[in-house]
Amino acid sequence: MYICVCKGIKESDVRKLGQAGVTCPKKLAEALELNDKKHCCGRCIKKISIFVALAKEEAPRRQFPMVS
Repeated sequence: MYICVCKGIKESDVRKLGQAGVTCPKKLAEALELNDKKHCCGRCIKKISIFVALAKEEAPRRQFPMVS
């Protein structure tokens, strides 16, 4: 499903970034080129929290070693 029409960003694109560990709003905006005022309407950057939530759902879980 598209979540940003002007940039052609799909939900799966954001999830892939999350799988790669990109979950910070600034890094997501950079990776998705949301700060490109020439080619972006600006709605996406206002809703970056939605992108962050999607990315975090896919972020690798840290495995901590068991302490005996």
